[in-house]
Amino acid sequence: MFKAKNKVRMHDTDMAGILYFPRQFRFIHDAWEDLMEQEGLNFDTLFNKENFVFVVVHAESDYHAPLIVGDKLDVHVNTTHIGNSSFTMTYQIFKDDKTLVGSGKTVHVTLDNKTRTKIPVPKILGDKLEKYLID
Repeated sequence: MFKAKNKVRMHDTDMAGILYFPRQFRFIHDAWEDLMEQEGLNFDTLFNKENFVFVVVHAESDYHAPLIVGDKLDVHVNTTHIGNSSFTMTYQIFKDDKTLVGSGKTVHVTLDNKTRTKIPVPKILGDKLEKYLID
């Protein structure tokens, strides 16, 4: 499991001061970027130096408890599936007091960087994803 830290900021909330629903995807994607950067695959490297990219083809999230400005978050990231040309990541968002406040899932497909056609998950990426694989 990979753990990323984040925090609810004022621009993440609606007029009621409660997390604006699409912002949960920001926390999920920020954690995903942090994981990729830790693994040496930051987006500059991916889009400018590698021969593959990956795109999100499905995303979902559930809200379990409200968040307000200032809440500190831990986002847990796991790989739950590595297929031929796709992989699935799951996310759990916890407040500092360990309350599960949200969860999500993203399904990614790997593409050739130039032709944008589907390709098998490259070994360099698959090896990194396997570190976070859970049942």
